[in-house]
Parts: sequence; C-alpha cells; structure tokens
Amino acid sequence: MNRAKIASGISAVMNAPLLTLATFLPLVYLYGGERWPIYLTVSSLFGSVLPLVGVYVLLKRGYISDFYADKREERFLPFLSTIFCYLVGTLALIYLKAPAPITALMACYIINGVVLATITLKWKISIHASGVTSPVTALVYLMGSRLAPLFLLVLPVMWARMELKAHSKWQLTLGAILSSLLTWIQMAFYINHIFI
Repeated sequence: MNRAKIASGISAVMNAPLLTLATFLPLVYLYGGERWPIYLTVSSLFGSVLPLVGVYVLLKRGYISDFYADKREERFLPFLSTIFCYLVGTLALIYLKAPAPITALMACYIINGVVLATITLKWKISIHASGVTSPVTALVYLMGSRLAPLFLLVLPVMWARMELKAHSKWQLTLGAILSSLLTWIQMAFYINHIFI
C-alpha cells in the first residue's frame, strides 16, 4: 500500500464526525444513567450522522468538489450545515435535561465551528486536526490527565493531511491548538456556570 492510500485511509477514519461519535460514546456511558439510549441517539444524530449527511448532500449537489471540501472557498457551506446540526443537538439535549458533560461537549462544537468557519473565510485551517484535539481535550478535562496520551492521535492525522497536500503544518498546528484551547475554556465555563 502506498503512502497516499495510507494517508487517505487515516483521513477517512479520523474525520471529525466519526471522532465526535467516538467521544460521545464514553460520555453517555459514564453520565447518561438510565436515559443513555436517548442521549446517545441525540448526540450521535446531531453530532455525527446529520453532519455527514449534510456534507454528502452538498457533494452530490455540486456545492463542494470533494468530501473534505479541500478547496477553502467551498468550506463555508459545510461549516454552516454542521454548526446548525450542533445547535439543534445542543437545544435537544438541554430540552431533555441531559447531563452537563454531554450537553457541554455538543455546545463546544457550535463555538468551535463558528470560529473555524470565520477563519476559513481567509485561511484554510485544518478541520481534521481540530476534530482530534477538540474531543480529546473534552475527555481530558472530564476524566483527567491519564487520557492525555490520546493527543498523540493528532500526529498521524497531521502526517496524512500533509502527505495528501491538503494542509500546511501551520494550518494543522493552529487547528489543533486553537480548538483545544477553545474546548477547554468552554467546557470549564459550561459545566461550572451554564449546564449545572
């Protein structure tokens, strides 16, 4: 298998919606209690399934030329559709009185999406790198530093995106660091002051 195929495989497996789903699973298990099926359904639907469907629809209708919207000027619509999904998901979790960690993570994706979408208007920041460090930061915040080694997952993602010439190292680095900082600040704020 050549390097490009390996890089493509990593990009596919480590894309943001799939990592979002993988992050909500342990949170729902730990905090969901008896209502875990409904929390898992809502978080999976609005955090992963519908964002993927939205991108697929945009691809099929020709608004984006590839699944990852590699052209910077094509990225705003996918951002809007996913941000809308996160917003509706957050409102649904609030309505259902979901535990704070679950609702807080979904809410983080709204602000992170808005910030990244704004930057994307001028510069192609990495969604893949953000998609790794944002959920890992939430897990570390909630479950402790023993999960910090999960941050290493961003390294193969960064290699893959550079190998495919989808991003520069600075676009990847800023995507990773900015999303991690935003997520940490938001998790602390939401859990301690909003979703109490």
